[in-house]
Amino acid sequence: MNEHLTQNHEPQNSDAPTTVQTASSSAVRWRQAVALSLSLTLGSTGLAQTSSPAGELKLEAALAQLAQAPSVTQAQLSVVTAQENLNAARGALGLTVSVTGNASYAGATTTTATDDTTTTAASVAGSAGVNVSLGLLPWSSGQAGLRSAERNLALARARMAETQGAARLNVVQQYLAGVVATQDVILADRTLALRQRQLAVQQAQRENGNATAESVLSAQANVQAAQGAQLQAAANLDAARRSLGAALGTDLSSVTFGSPPETAFALPDVAALTTQARTARREVLEAQNTLASAQEALETQQRDATLPDVTASVRYGPGTGGLSANLNLKQGTVGAGYTLPVGTSSTTSNRLTASLTGTYVIYSPSVKAELSAAQATVTQAQLSLSVAQQTVELDVRTRHSTLQASLIALQSRETQVKVAQASLEAARTRLEAGTGTADDVTVAELNLLEAQRDLLSARATAQTTLIQLQNAAGGAT
Repeated sequence: MNEHLTQNHEPQNSDAPTTVQTASSSAVRWRQAVALSLSLTLGSTGLAQTSSPAGELKLEAALAQLAQAPSVTQAQLSVVTAQENLNAARGALGLTVSVTGNASYAGATTTTATDDTTTTAASVAGSAGVNVSLGLLPWSSGQAGLRSAERNLALARARMAETQGAARLNVVQQYLAGVVATQDVILADRTLALRQRQLAVQQAQRENGNATAESVLSAQANVQAAQGAQLQAAANLDAARRSLGAALGTDLSSVTFGSPPETAFALPDVAALTTQARTARREVLEAQNTLASAQEALETQQRDATLPDVTASVRYGPGTGGLSANLNLKQGTVGAGYTLPVGTSSTTSNRLTASLTGTYVIYSPSVKAELSAAQATVTQAQLSLSVAQQTVELDVRTRHSTLQASLIALQSRETQVKVAQASLEAARTRLEAGTGTADDVTVAELNLLEAQRDLLSARATAQTTLIQLQNAAGGAT
């Protein structure tokens, strides 16, 4: 019988072989494994301690608690904030309405000449008006703010998906580690009981002169090794409970793990996963946002270098009042307003006035240098995006190969369970025929439990590897 029962293996579930593509009755086989382990007559106090927990925890219930995890909550709040910023940016694209007004007072004055005195009465003047403005051209600040807010929201969602995926993977890993550790405790308890009985047999034979001192010492060493394996298995189970409890922020020191790993797995299409990763991964979105910002900065520099700073305005009305409109070419905004003069003569006639002002830089080394720097920044951002896409694609392909290897190993474990089952049937047949012993059957039963435990671990490995592959692609679709 293999001594690797003392090792801490990866989580896996179920005790009977299944195919990779077709699901088997894992729940039935899980109960059969537990029934088989309980049917063995090798009692153990350690098993009694681990099989009477305060309650059973399902994997679905553990995953449901992730919504309250601090990291997930923080990521969700980031998405809410990004959405509010986007709503504000969309609102900024509409008309901005403002009211204006001014007032002035001039006191009375008296002017005295040689033979004449002139008195000017006090006067009050002012105006009241309303103005509207709109970012009309694509390079207006409102349009740029909207595009930036949209990119930030997409990035916040990608970060939330990444955070949720990492948290889910951690919970599944720790939970399945607990499932496998539970099976390890059963195996360790049964193995210790067998080793203790074998030691008792060797000691009795030694007293009768049918065994050597060396065989007794060997049996004693096997008992000590089994005791160490039992302690290690119990420690692994406790560590799995504590790690899962830390991930969920709750005390799980006395729970049992009632959900076996998945039994059926389909290998995803690597081409579809790489395509998804090259567009949905957080690293790619960050690089895309950096590139978009660099391109907008370059476009701004190009406009500064090529477009004149032109402002056109037109007004119709009496004096300084009436209707007005204006256009700022570089800012990409248009505006309109109406002003009502107060305190001016009502006899002032309406008139149309228009103005056009502008500047154009003919030569400026600093503008040229800024344009070159912006172009270099865009080139660097393009390279960074390409590297990010290549990196995530390599990550997906590597994890896809790892999943393939896990599924092949799973098939091997299923075959080993069948072999162990056949060996157990043969041992029972020999016992009935009188050519075998009860210990032979017990050893075969333990070998079957060990093979089922290894199958459990292989399924857990495949399940967590699949989640890792989905996370590498940017999240499950």
